[in-house]
Amino acid sequence: MADASGGPSFLARLVLILLGVAFLGAAWVWHQKDKDPNAARLVERVSGGRVHGGAANP
Repeated sequence: MADASGGPSFLARLVLILLGVAFLGAAWVWHQKDKDPNAARLVERVSGGRVHGGAANP
């Protein structure tokens, strides 16, 4: 996966950047779950209903 320059390839960098963006997006939605009913429903749906409290459960 390394080029002659010794760094990671373009594909490896792209995958790491996309994983980072996905992680930050998930963290933002998790943070918003108490304020936004849509975010709470999304977190509950993705987690399989294991999240209690929040705006989705009044």
